Amino acid sequence: MEFIMGIFLFVIGGIMLIKPKTIWKFAESWKLKTKAEPTELYIILIRLVGCLLVIGGICAILQL
Repeated sequence: MEFIMGIFLFVIGGIMLIKPKTIWKFAESWKLKTKAEPTELYIILIRLVGCLLVIGGICAILQL
């Protein structure tokens, strides 16, 4: 079970690292009526959380 969760965390974290604007579109853009863009702080925080998820996924896969 840890292996499957590790893969899931790794994939979600990878998406957050590579495409943070896609995460913003799914999570926040639907709340706005204008064509706003995410702030730099939001992108940095999404990438930071993505990095933590990738590390957590690797640890779960290796069962550390």
